[in-house]
Amino acid sequence: MNEKHDSDCRSKYTQKLSHTSLTQDEKTEATYHMGETNDKDIHSCSCVIPIIFQYLPAKDLLCAQRTCKEWQTELTPPSPAATWLYQSIVASRWPWAKVPCLTSNDDNGATYAEAINYAERMKELYIKSQYVQESLLPTVWSDNDFRQSCKYGKYSRWVLAKQFDDGAFLIDLAWAVRILYCLGPQAYLTLDGADTSAYDPAFSTCASDSPGWRLISNRNGYSAMVQQQLLLGKDSYASLEILDQVMTQGKHVHNGPRKPLIAHILEQQPEIQLTKNKNLSRAMDLEEHTKLLSFLLRHPESRMGLLWDVDGVVCRGVTSLAKEWYGCWDTLTGVDAYSIGEPHFRQVPHMFNMTKLGQHVEALSWDECCGF
Repeated sequence: MNEKHDSDCRSKYTQKLSHTSLTQDEKTEATYHMGETNDKDIHSCSCVIPIIFQYLPAKDLLCAQRTCKEWQTELTPPSPAATWLYQSIVASRWPWAKVPCLTSNDDNGATYAEAINYAERMKELYIKSQYVQESLLPTVWSDNDFRQSCKYGKYSRWVLAKQFDDGAFLIDLAWAVRILYCLGPQAYLTLDGADTSAYDPAFSTCASDSPGWRLISNRNGYSAMVQQQLLLGKDSYASLEILDQVMTQGKHVHNGPRKPLIAHILEQQPEIQLTKNKNLSRAMDLEEHTKLLSFLLRHPESRMGLLWDVDGVVCRGVTSLAKEWYGCWDTLTGVDAYSIGEPHFRQVPHMFNMTKLGQHVEALSWDECCGF
């Protein structure tokens, strides 16, 4: 029985080897070592297994981890295979997002301790991100008291529509805030005292002495120079495209298998070339998105403030905040030129508030947002 089992294992092992992306030399080396190894020790062949593991997809690695104790050990930090395991799992679950790279201050490469810390960091990122999206979000959004409180707000009652019952749209809103903060105009972080002002969700729900509100206090308007600084370029306009599609079209993450709207946008409109923006990696950072989404779920006043900000901008037409006409964006299709580049004065405070929200959460630590 044991001989047959070992023979089957080696057969499956050889088949897997033939389908990997290893070079021919690597395959030859692996096969050579496998031939030299006693059949009964095939599971613990340290010369071959690490090579194979680093070329397998996440699904296969998870199966391998459950096969035997030797393989489970090989897929435990700080081994290179363990690092690849958690990197692969995160990348397969959120392929559109960016994850931290293993970096080192040592010119000779990552140290033993750094490798352990990185693998553990990837493991925690996977566990926490999945928990926030698939457990915390539906639990929080099912709170009837909060949902009912939304119907009393002028700019929050839109979430009572049936298509928002699962709360998945909050995942998209968090990505939109990240894109606006990372790619949007710096004016929302510097003008009107924004550079010294602290984020406050109360600024979203009522007029106040705060950035954006002070700027529009004179209803005669502000200078054309200031207005130009508030308009969004082609890449940052992706944030407004997401907000508009979520709210007015009822589109959200369930349009595809766990994909946010930004992933669909990049797939359907590759001509946007958003991926070439050097700040996109920061905007699409999975750790920062998880922090922001968790923060919103754990702070109902900030969640309510964001709902107000979204409607406050979208209901007045997101096209007015575009710097120019961009043919790649759906919301700008068929839009008259006169409606572009002329933001409504009441949109401005909400844009400041969303940008300051992104800045505020990025400054918080991982544990402050996801320490549960």
